Amino acid sequence: MKFLDWFLLLLISSLTILRSVEAQNQAGFISLDCGLVPTNTTYVEKTNNITYKSDADYIDSGLVGKINNAYKTQFQQQLWALRSFPEGQRNCYNVNVTANSKYLIRGSFLYGNYDGLNQLPSFDLHIGPNKWSSVTIEGVANFSMTEIIHVVKQERLQVCLVKTGPTTPFISSLELRPLPNQSYVTLHKPDL
Repeated sequence: MKFLDWFLLLLISSLTILRSVEAQNQAGFISLDCGLVPTNTTYVEKTNNITYKSDADYIDSGLVGKINNAYKTQFQQQLWALRSFPEGQRNCYNVNVTANSKYLIRGSFLYGNYDGLNQLPSFDLHIGPNKWSSVTIEGVANFSMTEIIHVVKQERLQVCLVKTGPTTPFISSLELRPLPNQSYVTLHKPDL
C-alpha cells in the first residue's frame, strides 16, 4: 500500500510541475476566444493559465453571441462567447503563422442555445480550400473539440467554417500551437 501512496504522490507532483511549466511558456501560441467583446480584451483562463484574446483581428464577418447563462458554470471561460456565421457559405479566419512550420490547430464548439432556437448545428471546417473535419453538435450543452496537426507552407493560414445545411456554423475558440518540426514525423517503410 505504501508503494501506491508514493506512486500517486509522485504522479500528482509530476503532473502539477508539467502543467505549470507548460502554462508559463506560451511563445507562439494563438488562443482566440471567438466573439469576445470588447475586441481589445485579453484574460488568463484560471484552470489552464492560458492567455486568450478576442478573435476580432482575425475575421471580418460573423455575429457575436453568448451561451445561455445556465451553462457557464460547467465550462471554461473561452467557451462562454462565440461567433456565428448566418451569412455566407464560407467564413474564414486569417492567421499569420511561421511558414514551413508544424502547428496543432484546435477548434472548440459549445452551442449553449446561444440563439434560443434549440437547433443543433452541423457544418464543416476547412484549412484553406481543404476539408479538415465535419462538426455535428450532439446536444445543447455538449462540448465538441476538433484538432489537427498541420504543416503550414505559407505565412498565412485560413481556418474556415463552411455551411453544409440549414443550421448556422459557429465557433467558441480557435487555438494554434507551434510544434517542433521533428514531432509527429511519419516514417515511410520501403516497398518490399
